[in-house]
Amino acid sequence: MDTVPVNQDERFELLEQLNVEHAALERRLHELDGYHSLTHEEELERAQVKKLKLQKKDKIDFVARLVTPA
Repeated sequence: MDTVPVNQDERFELLEQLNVEHAALERRLHELDGYHSLTHEEELERAQVKKLKLQKKDKIDFVARLVTPA
């Protein structure tokens, strides 16, 4: 896992940034899913976008737990 800021304000900023990046990946995935057929390159991109989106979500969950401990 990448370095997470110690400061709570910086953690909130990181969480916001991660959510923005996750939303951009979601939009791109939605766009690719809207095509009737995908080229080989688009299929590879779709797989990569899905992987990145899952990684982003995992990091969002991790940072969110640090921001709001149980």
